[in-house]
Amino acid sequence: MSDFSRSFQPWEDFNQGFYLAGVECNDGAEAPGGWTKWVIPAYEYIYVERENDGVFPEVIQYLQEHDIALVGAVHDFTCPQTGKGYMFFPIKKL
Repeated sequence: MSDFSRSFQPWEDFNQGFYLAGVECNDGAEAPGGWTKWVIPAYEYIYVERENDGVFPEVIQYLQEHDIALVGAVHDFTCPQTGKGYMFFPIKKL
């Protein structure tokens, strides 16, 4: 996900932005024709298993209650081995 500036900042009001689908690859990989290569900055994350539709707002509330700032856009990840979904919330730029 990214804000409209495509700088990987959180969505505006957590409901407006770009959803960027992609795959993880090596730094030196070149994007196939018609694709765009995005290099996501390094972050420290809090991550949770995506068990239901309420996970996102629950984690945002948790961050607010614990005075933890969201410093970038949230990332969805599906583990290829288990098929389980996770959400990664960046809390510190490295």
